[in-house]
Amino acid sequence: MYIYQTIISMIIGIVEGITEFLPISSTGHIIIISHWLGVSNKHADILKIFVQFGSSIAILMFFFKKIINLIKFKKGKKTTKNIHILISLIPTIFLGFIFYNNIKLLFNPKNVMYSLIIGGFFLIVSENLKPKKSTINSINDIKFLQSFIIGCFEALCLYPGFSRSGATIGSAILLGIKRSVAIDFSFITSIPLTIGASCLDLIKNINNINISYIPYYLSAFFISLIISLLSINKLIKILNKISLNFFGFYRFILAFLIYFIN
Repeated sequence: MYIYQTIISMIIGIVEGITEFLPISSTGHIIIISHWLGVSNKHADILKIFVQFGSSIAILMFFFKKIINLIKFKKGKKTTKNIHILISLIPTIFLGFIFYNNIKLLFNPKNVMYSLIIGGFFLIVSENLKPKKSTINSINDIKFLQSFIIGCFEALCLYPGFSRSGATIGSAILLGIKRSVAIDFSFITSIPLTIGASCLDLIKNINNINISYIPYYLSAFFISLIISLLSINKLIKILNKISLNFFGFYRFILAFLIYFIN
């Protein structure tokens, strides 16, 4: 039992530490892997909270200098308006609070399968219909309306399997934002969202936490943190170079696997 639970925690932590930085939905992968491994929904929910805490801390550490530059105020110099970040968070936070219980009912492989397909088409459309030349080459140049539009697309991640990063990066490049800028914006905005969502989930599921399972939750957290720290730089470089079409087709393949296995 101890060895089995430890292996489960390690697998979930590794999956989160890799999939969090690609537009393929880390939440969707955790739901699928947990189902295939026979992990109960309640146990899987708690594991998801801890591994997402781990990857969020890794993102915070990786983007720390950029975040500090965002919140600095230098008189006479053009700096990012922090309100841009806040505006992009509003749709997801608003809808997440209102429909929290309804959203949790969607957390199953069947819904993830549908979401993977829809999100895959979105990535392919974004890649092929984006402007030939980017008009926004710095986070400083992102406009209020663009931030809000990206935030509206980001809210699609509330449906498990769609991918938060896929929604934000895809919508951003459609708006003419340079891919590297879109990636930075996507992951910086993910920090308050993911940490906030994890805290809310933890509060909602506090009665489901089995004290004897805490070592497994902590091991999943640390594995996710370590794998995230080791992979984030390389995976973001890959995300900058590889076409979104590739991730779209990967999502289709995974969706077909879910259909046939289930």
